[in-house]
Amino acid sequence: MKTVTAAQMRELDQRTIEEGGIPGEVLMERAGQGVADAIQRLAELAGFPSPMVHLIAGRGNNGGDAYVAARVLREAGLEAMVWVAGATAELQGDAMKHFSLMQSAGVPCEELDTRDAWDDAMHRPAPAEILVDGILGTGTHGPARGPAAGAIEYIKSRADTALVVSIDIPSGLDADTGLPLGDAVSADLT
Repeated sequence: MKTVTAAQMRELDQRTIEEGGIPGEVLMERAGQGVADAIQRLAELAGFPSPMVHLIAGRGNNGGDAYVAARVLREAGLEAMVWVAGATAELQGDAMKHFSLMQSAGVPCEELDTRDAWDDAMHRPAPAEILVDGILGTGTHGPARGPAAGAIEYIKSRADTALVVSIDIPSGLDADTGLPLGDAVSADLT
């Protein structure tokens, strides 16, 4: 296995888009499909015949992967819902495209765009057997703040009652060192 830094990974993605002629939207579709496939395998191994999958998505590309995964899971007949850690009006590019496709597929979605909204969410029942962390990705610099910090805390509070799957890297970790930048998700599967 080869390892790369976060900067090298961004460069590889950019080269794939520019030199390989593969649009970022297609790369995101492939990544989200891979996440959905991994979740389905995990559900089988855990003995969950039809689990509730709760995806927590950020506003960037990591969130875009989560939007694809939610849509694919829904199309496969699994129950999936998404909470967005931030304002959906701030979504851009490929993440926005996949957010729209997810909405068209009928995936229930809720925007939690403040830290207070996440604090309130702590008091809600925990409905999911599988919790997906699509908050922050490999481009993270410094500790999470605002709704992203609240979403990380929410996942951590539910980790004893649900399996946690992180997309790319557990949110809150430095992609190059693997060390926490502050509060971070502890995933059962990345």
